[in-house]
Amino acid sequence: MADKSRNSREDRLRELTTIARRIQKMASENRQSNVTRVTGRDTMQRAVHREELNKLVESGVVVETVSPKVVSSLHVAVNDEAIRRQRRVSHAVATTIKEHPEIDTSIGVPLSKGSRNHVQLEQMSFNGFEKPRSWDWHEGHKAAFFESLVEEAERAGLMHLVDSLGKAPIEARAVSTMKAYAGENQRRINWSKSLPASLSEEHRFTLYLVDRAMSAGSSSLAKAAAAFKLANDGLSPFASQLVSDVIKAQRRKESESRAQPTQVSVNTVSKIVDMVQDDEKSERNALVVTLSFYGLLRAEEASMLKWSDVHQSGNMLKLKIRRAKNDQLARGRETFCDWPEGSKRDCLLKRFRARASMRPGLDFVFQNILNGTKLTPSAISGIAKDTLAAAGVSATHHSLRRGRANHLQQSGVDFQAIKETGRWRSDAGLRCYLSDSPRAQGFTVTELGDEVGG
Repeated sequence: MADKSRNSREDRLRELTTIARRIQKMASENRQSNVTRVTGRDTMQRAVHREELNKLVESGVVVETVSPKVVSSLHVAVNDEAIRRQRRVSHAVATTIKEHPEIDTSIGVPLSKGSRNHVQLEQMSFNGFEKPRSWDWHEGHKAAFFESLVEEAERAGLMHLVDSLGKAPIEARAVSTMKAYAGENQRRINWSKSLPASLSEEHRFTLYLVDRAMSAGSSSLAKAAAAFKLANDGLSPFASQLVSDVIKAQRRKESESRAQPTQVSVNTVSKIVDMVQDDEKSERNALVVTLSFYGLLRAEEASMLKWSDVHQSGNMLKLKIRRAKNDQLARGRETFCDWPEGSKRDCLLKRFRARASMRPGLDFVFQNILNGTKLTPSAISGIAKDTLAAAGVSATHHSLRRGRANHLQQSGVDFQAIKETGRWRSDAGLRCYLSDSPRAQGFTVTELGDEVGG
């Protein structure tokens, strides 16, 4: 009986030993499998990291690289040049954040596919014109000049002066102008990517301009030329002549098919005032047209108009224009227009002003009805166009300015007075707006009456 019990325990022990060996073998196999998977995954991650580093090298951000497990600016800046570049960017970002604390300058830029890492590129914004550094929009010799200047200024601790120097051409121009130039230069750069590298920037630009002339007007060509000259060091005399000829040729083509610009009449504006409904949006839209017409307002001027800029004295309305298109130093201008007390347009203005006084918000005359934000110039233009269309007239916001200038001329107002009222900088600029009329050519009211009567 004892022998039988001992044999049973030995059999059970052998069975457990066998099971233990099997478990050990399975665990060993699993560990080997896991090592293989981890090794493969690690190899894949290293390949991704290497790809990212190569991209940084190609872009010029990194000069030399090692093979870190994690891609970061601290790992890839491995020599003096890379560190200097990082310091320049950091200084530029810090300066911008200090000057414009309200602007969020960081954006996430995805790297290679399959990676979750992002490089946060700090961007600068000067009055809405965004670039990594204030001088980075330069090309050619101008860009080389700044790169060499940066090296010397960094050693002397004068980087703030370089930054101010880079911003000067931007701040010397209107925000809208710089945005337009940036768009034109980017369009040119994108078009030129397929051209041979042997072509100079001047050759690239002249070829681009001819191609652009196939689908764009003369004003767009002139804008592209101005944008190129600002970013580069100008054109040679021969290339400059070619560019001028391309633009002039386009203007001659346009003159053959150009339609006469639309003028909005006083009757149309009066009709819009008569169509006003008893709601805030209808009143606002009608007032956009009415004030823009009688005040000869550009869309940007109407957008910036505040209630503190609107003053009435008897039958005269005074509008303060804080910053006109040709008043880049924002000295301010004032324009005066006839505004009879008790007239329909006067009642419209006072009624809308009373509505605005009952709701808190910005002091701007023209605001978004839903959130109270200031209307942009493009929104002003859209409202004017839609309101005129509802009155049966196909015209733009600028047609109001053209119509009012001609209305003043036909009413006997002399040329210089119209120029001052509409804030035109040159006589030639105003003449483009005015149509031929008997009054403009010296006929008096009596002579016009005799002509009609005869």
